[in-house]
This record gives sequence, structure tokens and C-alpha cells, in this order.
Amino acid sequence: MGNILIVKLSRRELSYLLSVKKYNDEGKPAKLSWISKDLNVSVASAYEEISHLESKGFLKKSDKGIFITDEGKKAIDSLLRAHRVIETFLVKIGLSPDQACNYTKQFDYSVPDEVIERIYEYLGKPEKCPHGENIPY
Repeated sequence: MGNILIVKLSRRELSYLLSVKKYNDEGKPAKLSWISKDLNVSVASAYEEISHLESKGFLKKSDKGIFITDEGKKAIDSLLRAHRVIETFLVKIGLSPDQACNYTKQFDYSVPDEVIERIYEYLGKPEKCPHGENIPY
């Protein structure tokens, strides 16, 4: 696979991308004030992170608001895939779904795609995680 998006996206960055995507999925451009409220951060902090994510190509700012890019969507899917595959593996070896989720959040963003793919294949290519969410591909 060779994709290194997973290493480039932190959990904090993911939370910003998911906030923007939520509004975009509703057909609206995201607004800085909405994002800062969603994430319980100051508008200044949200502005700084949004600018950072725009410089990485994950978001695009315009006069109308903030939009997630195709690269941003791919980054979300990559991290969600890693999280859900690892979580599924940890449940398979005996942890509860909630324990698995909590542990997985500590390191899912740092696991290479090649490792995720091997775990996914080892698990028999599951379609859903223990919480019933689809595993993106």
C-alpha cells in the first residue's frame, strides 16, 4: 500500500477534520465558530489548526467557509480504518469493545498501513468493527 497518511494525521487533527466534514456532509461550509464550539477550543486555536490542516492539503478555506478536501477525506478514512481494524483485533484477543477502543486511540495513528493491512487480512477482512461501524477501505 505504501500510503503514509496515517503517520501524518494526529488524533487532534482528526477531530478537526471530522468536525468540518460533519457540516460539509449537511451541505454547509463549516464556520470557525462552529468548529471551536464543537471541539471546546478558542476561535484562535481553531483558526491556527485549520490553517495548519489547510497547509497539509486536508482543508480548504474560502469566503463561504471551510471545506474538507479529497485528501482530507482519505486521511479520515485511513485513520478510521486503522482504529477499527486494531480495535477488532484487540476484541478478538479478549478485551471488551470499550477497552479496545480506549487502548487503540493511544496508538492507531502511528501504525503503518502495511501492518493494518496484515492485521485486516489475519482477521478475515471484517466489514465492521466491534461497535458495528463500517471499516473503510
